[in-house]
Amino acid sequence: MKTRILLLIALLLTLGTFAQSDNIRFKKFLAESPNQSTAFAIKNNYGVLQRLLSDKGCLVKQVTPQWVYVQTTPTWISHAQKSGVIESFYFEFAPPVALNDTTLVKHHVKPVHQGLGGLQTPFTGKDVIIGYVDQGLDHNHPDFQDASGNTRVLYYWDHTLPFDAVRTPPTYGYGQVWTAADIDNDICTSNEESSGHGTTVSGVGSSDGSATGRETGMAPDSKIIFVETNFNLQNWTLTIADAVDFIFSKADELGMPAVVNLSLGSYLGSHDGNDPAAVLMEALLDEQAGRIVVCAAGNSGSWGKYHVHGDVDADTSFVWMLNNPSSQLGANTIYMDLWTDLSDATWNYALAANLPGGNFNERAETVYRLATTSVGTVIYDTLWNGTNRIATVELYPEIVGDNFHMEIYFSTVDSTNYLYALKTVGSGNYDGWTGSTVMALNNMQTTIPSIVTYPPIQHYHMPDSLQTIVSSWNCSEKVISVGNVRGRVGHLDGNGNQYLPPPTYTSVVDQLSPNSSKGPNRHGVVKPDISASGDVSLSAGPFCILNDPGLNGIKSDDLMHVRNGGTSMASPVVAGIAALYLEKCGKGTYQHFMNAMQATAFTDVFTGTVPNYAYGYGKIHALNLLLSSNYSATIDGITPFCSSDTFSIVAPVTIENAWWSNSDTAAFTFLNASTNLSAIAFDQYGCKSYTDTLSAVVGDIPPTPVVSVVGNQLICGDYSGLQWYENGVAIPGETNDSLTVLIGTTSSYFVVATSPGGCSVSSNVINFGASIVEQDFHVSVYPNPTDGTFMIQSDLQILDVTLTNTLGQLVTIQQKDAFVYVFDDVASGSYFARINTVQGPITVKILKK
Repeated sequence: MKTRILLLIALLLTLGTFAQSDNIRFKKFLAESPNQSTAFAIKNNYGVLQRLLSDKGCLVKQVTPQWVYVQTTPTWISHAQKSGVIESFYFEFAPPVALNDTTLVKHHVKPVHQGLGGLQTPFTGKDVIIGYVDQGLDHNHPDFQDASGNTRVLYYWDHTLPFDAVRTPPTYGYGQVWTAADIDNDICTSNEESSGHGTTVSGVGSSDGSATGRETGMAPDSKIIFVETNFNLQNWTLTIADAVDFIFSKADELGMPAVVNLSLGSYLGSHDGNDPAAVLMEALLDEQAGRIVVCAAGNSGSWGKYHVHGDVDADTSFVWMLNNPSSQLGANTIYMDLWTDLSDATWNYALAANLPGGNFNERAETVYRLATTSVGTVIYDTLWNGTNRIATVELYPEIVGDNFHMEIYFSTVDSTNYLYALKTVGSGNYDGWTGSTVMALNNMQTTIPSIVTYPPIQHYHMPDSLQTIVSSWNCSEKVISVGNVRGRVGHLDGNGNQYLPPPTYTSVVDQLSPNSSKGPNRHGVVKPDISASGDVSLSAGPFCILNDPGLNGIKSDDLMHVRNGGTSMASPVVAGIAALYLEKCGKGTYQHFMNAMQATAFTDVFTGTVPNYAYGYGKIHALNLLLSSNYSATIDGITPFCSSDTFSIVAPVTIENAWWSNSDTAAFTFLNASTNLSAIAFDQYGCKSYTDTLSAVVGDIPPTPVVSVVGNQLICGDYSGLQWYENGVAIPGETNDSLTVLIGTTSSYFVVATSPGGCSVSSNVINFGASIVEQDFHVSVYPNPTDGTFMIQSDLQILDVTLTNTLGQLVTIQQKDAFVYVFDDVASGSYFARINTVQGPITVKILKK
């Protein structure tokens, strides 16, 4: 029970990276699991991609200019590096430790659901996917089912399941995928069976309140794709990048925009958003519109000052690290994860040991080395005080992309009372993280002596509580990082008691949680980007908790929802609002959303001046965010209208297409009958605007004239307002029902009929590609005019005869004998007989009395 409660509080992964096969952890992994299928990133250079594509032992999943993302075994990697097939690879240190009301009112989501506050229609996340990558999802909870009881989970990819020839996605080569049909047919075996973290996170973003009508999520009509992560997989961050790729790929297949929520992360790493996992996510975001990634900033804000930034100059500067007898890396060890841009790795360093009090004298020191010395190999060293060994040290320097990275590992500390120093001199800078004893590593010294006591202390690099955000994707300029604000005072729990946070919890409602991690990223980019309600949230709970009466203290009084908190719960608030945005602006980009989110965020007495490294740009405001993409759209068109008139949309933005009430989907439309015309307009980001309704009345549209050729004459019926055209130009004075064409002419002709109401219609076009010549008709038609019976005489063989009216419509004609034709049951007027002979057709105008 205690373990479950702790897991509901926070999610943490620690990370360090290597690019050489003599890494201590890779060697251990290679020895223990040589044939385990694992995600790796291989440096992309010197034609490595072609070599990998031709190797059956290596599955290529994705490619960026910097990295090739593959699925293979440690044995393959080891052999490939030794044989020169690959130059270097990415391997990380990621042991998991446990890393969470959201309120519709505080973030102004209710009016968005209701279509109020200036919106033209409600937005609830309909036809948008939210992908969650987390510890598991109890898809049986009613909050994740639609009104018919069917699941809203479209796919569930479980990374913890073994390879299966049918269910393992071939693109990635591990885990198993379940479909919505599998869930509805109750054959999906994947679920959340312990922590409740993934279910509560998903509930914040996508719960529809079906269980009790309470704790509705931000996007209650969104569809869900869930990926259950496996914290035991090596190179864990690369499996999260695979999950993001999977979600966006499935969304593309369904033709839907998608948001991905990552309420998990790694506290150690480059903190610049340039690691392989972050690089792949950025490539996926840049690939096309309709994609957004949102993540938790982290919950290490109260861990203390475990980050240090060092600006190095000619004076020897230093920072002290403390031994931890209970470190996860072994008793009496010290660890620092150090990163800098390669261009700033221009300093020399040494390690030393100082007395912890008195005059703080230095008792041992290693030699000084240039930072980039022995890159790609392990450096072993020892701190000696005379013949007394104080500590043994292992150093792992490497180059990762444009970064210099070094892990400093005091593998054995014999004298545990010393202060252990990292000393630097030269130029450039670095950032280092020890992770603190909270994550079972070690602290840095923050209480220091005076200059009088120890003069070198004036060059001490003081640790700070900044850059305590999680690394990788969270530090990307293209991924939205979310800080955690306390959402409510408390709630009535499942035992009927009022829950309030313990007295040690110092944050009040609407104030940033003391646990919320701080930015910026290593290059000074503001992180988190935004803040939202996280602490004291209530959300859908898994039945492994709901069915346990002993856990009623963390449930709500309806016994269907549980309490959670942290940035993990703040993140899906923003992800759900992102889904509302993508419902309104289906072609919106991550940058368009981020710009609107930052511009419309609100501040209060707690946030102070923004942007800052705690609240980001403030607190997210859903209504104002969606209103920022509002624009007015009206229908432009003439009524009464004619057949050639168009109706278009007038707006202050460019309209790319529209859904018209007559089913047209272009930016403009034509009508052929009276109607009440309206449209939904879409701008370049796919943002919707509903037009006014125009009562469009059809005008006095004349019949379409039909032109026939009789010798060198063009003839049409009796229409008012005729005007003949040659090659598209009106012929002056030619307004009769016939036009004589000069012999030798090579032009195109048509006639336009205009009704008294002003509507015009063009006839068919007659093209003369060769000169008109004199014809010997060899045909006579009589009597003409006729009462309906006429005869045809010709010295040519007649194949058939057809009769049309002036509108080009066929008229029934009967042949009485070889020469006599009858058309009785028609009105008086002009008709055209087309007589097809063995030498071609001849058209003759016939007048019926």
